[in-house]
Amino acid sequence: MVGLAALCLCLRADAAAQAGERVGGTWPGPDPALIRSILSDAAKPSAAAPRARPDVLKFKPAADSGVPKALGDALGRTPEERELLAGVFAQVRQSYETEVAKEGKSNDLAAAMTFFISTNVAAFHRTELPPDAATEELYRSLQRTMSQSPAFAQLADAEKQRMHDWLVCMAGFVLTGYAEARQANDRANLKTFADLADYSMRLVLGVEAGNVSLNGDGLSVEGSGAAPAATAAAAGGVVGVWDISASSPAGGCVVTNQGYYKGQYRFKPDGTYAFKSERWHGYVRSREFYTTEESGTYAVEGDSLTVSPKASKTTLRNPEGAVQKVQTNQLERVTYKWRLHHFEGIDETQLVLQPPRQTARDGGFSSSSLFPNSYLYGPGGKLEWRF
Repeated sequence: MVGLAALCLCLRADAAAQAGERVGGTWPGPDPALIRSILSDAAKPSAAAPRARPDVLKFKPAADSGVPKALGDALGRTPEERELLAGVFAQVRQSYETEVAKEGKSNDLAAAMTFFISTNVAAFHRTELPPDAATEELYRSLQRTMSQSPAFAQLADAEKQRMHDWLVCMAGFVLTGYAEARQANDRANLKTFADLADYSMRLVLGVEAGNVSLNGDGLSVEGSGAAPAATAAAAGGVVGVWDISASSPAGGCVVTNQGYYKGQYRFKPDGTYAFKSERWHGYVRSREFYTTEESGTYAVEGDSLTVSPKASKTTLRNPEGAVQKVQTNQLERVTYKWRLHHFEGIDETQLVLQPPRQTARDGGFSSSSLFPNSYLYGPGGKLEWRF
């Protein structure tokens, strides 16, 4: 396994929150409300749980799920860091597979979820890993409850593999960094990995890591029904940075007058968001660059995402960056229908937002025959802004 220096290239304590946001956009699993319910059921006595259907949680793996690269791209800030981190995640996944193969738990979602929970709980509480008896009991409980869920039964092999690899890669990443920080008594990195463990648990399970314990008495989940509204929003799967870009934002532009539009949402775990967009209308209006900056709150309820801005302004600049005009925008509260969709052709999961009508904030609809009258935002943090 690689050393702590390599693991922490992009997870320095002063950057942990931003790193977490970028990671949020890579999670390929179901709504955390579902998994939170499964986790609560798993904490009940075995007699109350249904019979396991292990085959539901098994899958036939493809050559590469793409998860190590996606996580490397999310955490790395330079091409060199992204390549290094992709290699780290691939190594983490291989090390995990070598170990679980000895127990006959290869390609098993319940085993991956067990590893994810036990690792993050230990890193957050700064303890040893739970005893084998406790993790085995958790595995059996998760196997019973997860296999009864239609959401898992309906997953294709490729979807199971992406979810499995994400859980394994993130858990192994946290475990290695936490173990080395603990051995070196590095308080800064202990906090960094504790924060990342908590973020991961909120993102996947919709519960705080501090509310979960795992010991000889089994799994305990405290206060899972009283998670704050921000956690519910974060749990909706929208947490993270999401980008959109298009040419000719004004519509009807010919090639010689090509403009562009760029937009980015940052949905934060605390239920707040920030939005930025940049428009250039082409060579006919070549000296006009419009930047919109907006902030507010958001809430997720089922397949509805409501964005409620509190402040919004648009700034007009010339090519040299000099401000020509600043305009306060009308606050545009919108409820979108949302979902995550994996596009096989580009091997990317995107956030699909469908409002009742086009919005001033998002601009013209994306050109998608699969999702008409919608906006498609890809995993973010990669846009280059002029201003």
